[in-house]
This record gives sequence, C-alpha cells and structure tokens, in this order.
Amino acid sequence: MRRAVAIGLLFLAVIGLGACKDKRKAQNYNLHVLVDDDGLAFIRKAAESGIAEVEASNIAKATSKNQQVVKFATMLADQHAAINEELKTLQTRNMVSTNDTISLEKQQAIADLAKNTGVEFDRKYINMMVKDHEEAVKIFSSGTSIRISSVNKFANKHLAELKAHLDTAKQISASLK
Repeated sequence: MRRAVAIGLLFLAVIGLGACKDKRKAQNYNLHVLVDDDGLAFIRKAAESGIAEVEASNIAKATSKNQQVVKFATMLADQHAAINEELKTLQTRNMVSTNDTISLEKQQAIADLAKNTGVEFDRKYINMMVKDHEEAVKIFSSGTSIRISSVNKFANKHLAELKAHLDTAKQISASLK
C-alpha cells in the first residue's frame, strides 16, 4: 500500500514539475477565444485589411510625387495604424491570436504596386485604395451586426471613417484621370 502511494506521489510530482517547466505552455493552455465565428472572422479580416493599407500607404508616401496622393497616403497610414493598434487591444481582450501578416495575394499586389513610378503609380495606388476601402466598408458593415458588443462597437466606431476614406479615394481617383 505504501509503495502504491509513494509511486502515485512520485507520478504527481513529475507531472507537476513538468507543468512548471515552461510558463508559455501554461499561458497558452486555454486556446478558447471569447468571440463567436463571425467575430473571429471579422477581427482577422479587419486586421489583414488594415495592415495591407498601412503597407501600401507607406510605399505611396515614399514613392509618389503628387502632393494630394502623399497627403492621402500619410493620413491613411496614420489613421489605419491607430485602428490597427486598437484592433490589437480588441484581439487581446477577446483572446484572439494576433496576426501581423497579410495574404500572399495582398503581398503580391503591394509588390506589384511598388514597381511603378510617377502618374502610373499614383493611379494604381488610388485604385487599390478604392478597392481595398470598398472591401473594408463591407467587412466593417458586417461587423456592426456581430453579437459580441466589443467587436460591434469597434466596427461601428470606425465604419464612418472608412467610408470617408473611400469617398476621398474616389475623389482623388477622378482627379487623376
């Protein structure tokens, strides 16, 4: 009997020591997010969209010679960087893993954009921003109906701002033609 108790205690001690070995394992043990599938999809799409817009806008700030485009790109980079930071906080609060990469398709589009110069660059950048902001408005519009209040509030808070970005991009696009 004593032998069985000793073996049991030894077994528990080994398991206990193994659990204490790596704190990251203990912290990542609970992989459950605090949002539903719709909320998770919204957060991931919004994050990718925001990161791509900041990357493209940073290229535009460095490449474009058109002051209207540079001003727009600077405004987008700053505002989307702030939205991205707020989104990271939302991800942390809802136990959603942060993703700071974008799809290969978006990476390729940004790489293709960077190969251009002059007026051609400006047109392609603004056309990309129109397309990306149309997509972002759809993403954030769907986010306003999500049941998780923190996600819903985030989407509602930034939807008007994204619509304004879209309108400005369309105006600049019309002036470049």
